[in-house]
Order: sequence, then structure tokens, then C-alpha cells
Amino acid sequence: MPKTKNWEINKLSPKGDLTSSAKVILCQRLDSLLVSISSYLLEINEENLHQVRIALRRVRYSMELFIKCFNRKKYLSFYKNVSSLQDLSGSVRDLDILKQNLNNFYSDHKSKNKDIDFDRIGEKKNLLESNLKLELMKFVHSKELKEFKKLINHHS
Repeated sequence: MPKTKNWEINKLSPKGDLTSSAKVILCQRLDSLLVSISSYLLEINEENLHQVRIALRRVRYSMELFIKCFNRKKYLSFYKNVSSLQDLSGSVRDLDILKQNLNNFYSDHKSKNKDIDFDRIGEKKNLLESNLKLELMKFVHSKELKEFKKLINHHS
């Protein structure tokens, strides 16, 4: 049996209808997101943040494909949460990238004039990380997540 990629979807049937396939895909994407969130909350680091961002994108973009298969109001409520988390995690990651790029620029150009306050960037990142952690914990325990799981339960 060939090794599957981490983005591949298991348990899809070529004979299944679109809504059944959507439920399988969304369940798997959501499970992957929850595992990534759990890892991030256990150890906040750049790699775990990266994995959360990938999982959020996969859930969000899959949701965009299948909106016609589900109750629009319930679906969009959950979609907004996922979208908001994706934006917030992107803000945290942007500061990591900014700091790396500035450090590379200064070391490449051997600049002595560092007008950038790296401590403030770090403080802002810590604040955003704390906010992301709080929002991820709320997300994991949210009514919207429970409702969305019911909506996509592929056994129904």
C-alpha cells in the first residue's frame, strides 16, 4: 500500500455523493486542526504555529468548497471563527518573519545602525501569541465547534 501524504483524505469513496464526501473531508481536516492546536498549546514554538496555520488553511479552504452542502447560517458562523484564527495566527507569524528578515538584513549589510526596536517586536509577538493561545482554547471548547461537528458528522 503506497504511503499517503499528510494532505490526502482517507475514507473517501469514488461512489459517494458530494455531501457525504464533504463530511468525510471536513471531519478529517477538523481532526487534524484539533491535533495541531493541542500540540501548539502544549509547546508554543514556530513549528507548531506553522502546523496550526496549515491546518487552519486546510479547514477554511475545504469549507469554501462545500458551503452549498450544509446549512449556510451554521456553516458561516463556524467559518468566521476559522477565518479569524487564521488571521490571528498569521499576525503572530508575520512578526517572526519580520524579525528574521531584519536580522538577516543587518547581518548581511554589517550595519551598526539598528534603529529597529527588536524588544518591542518581541513584546508585540508575545502579546499576539497570548491572544492566539486564548482564542485557540476558546475555539476548542466553543459551541460553534460542537455544532459544526454535529453538522459534518459523516455517520449521519
